Amino acid sequence: MNRRNLPLALLLVSAVLLSILWPRLPMTGDPDPLARIPREGIGLKSRDVEISPIEKKWLGGAAGLKRIFSFRSRLWLLAVTDGTNNRQAVHDPTYCFLGEGWKITGKTRIPLAGGSAMSVTMTRNGETARTLYWFYDGAAPFSSVVEFWIKSTVRRITRGLSGPEPLLFILRPVGTPPEDWQAAANEVAPLFLPFPVQK
Repeated sequence: MNRRNLPLALLLVSAVLLSILWPRLPMTGDPDPLARIPREGIGLKSRDVEISPIEKKWLGGAAGLKRIFSFRSRLWLLAVTDGTNNRQAVHDPTYCFLGEGWKITGKTRIPLAGGSAMSVTMTRNGETARTLYWFYDGAAPFSSVVEFWIKSTVRRITRGLSGPEPLLFILRPVGTPPEDWQAAANEVAPLFLPFPVQK
């Protein structure tokens, strides 16, 4: 081998070895961030809802939870997905709403605890529903699906050194949505934001 080509050959071998070994390195971070989401607090009570077989199939290897909770005499349904083990399970939630037969009639980004969430209005068979969703990685909540993809991809490339996997939160009122939807959402959603995330 020509001595001038030796550095190039070493670089090529190193790149091949790195591409084989790097994905096998363990991912750093919290092994169960869903366990850190509060169940109870001042004026807050909740109970877990069983995830259906269809939802389990959709989650694949991802972890998820569904919880109904009461806060100030109103019931809410909270669903959270951790895509650490299956990033494809976390995507734009409006696709799921459309798959459930809802028609999206409005989407508005609203401020939420130093970040943002997406407020979605939808109709189905004469019924109107409101839903709020956001992503959260232990910093500020954000509503951009593209930002989720970027953070999740960088996390996989760095094997978790860039920070925790963003979780997807979906919050729905049970029954009739409150009249002042944004005020109600801003009062309820932050109850789940400050849970400690291990970096």
